[in-house]
Amino acid sequence: MRDGIRATQALHRPAPDVRTRRLLTEIGQTLCTVNPGQTMREVTRLAYAGHTAGRRYGLGTPQAAATTGRLLRHMPRLDSPPTDITRAEYGLRLIARARS
Repeated sequence: MRDGIRATQALHRPAPDVRTRRLLTEIGQTLCTVNPGQTMREVTRLAYAGHTAGRRYGLGTPQAAATTGRLLRHMPRLDSPPTDITRAEYGLRLIARARS
């Protein structure tokens, strides 16, 4: 049931705005260059979204929180089902999503 709801939500998800695209590209490029062969984890996805937004708008600011939410909406989850995708592969997916 839950997977069906997520699939429906993904179909109706609007494309990322210009700022979000830039940040997705930035995160993707970082993942491709910093430890690219390591396995990508859900905690890493969460950390990169929060760190990138906090660095851009200030830690704990409302704008950083909103940006973190926008980033996470466009960054595929990694915990369901568990995957063995590398950071570089995930980074390339983010870059592709930013371009679409």
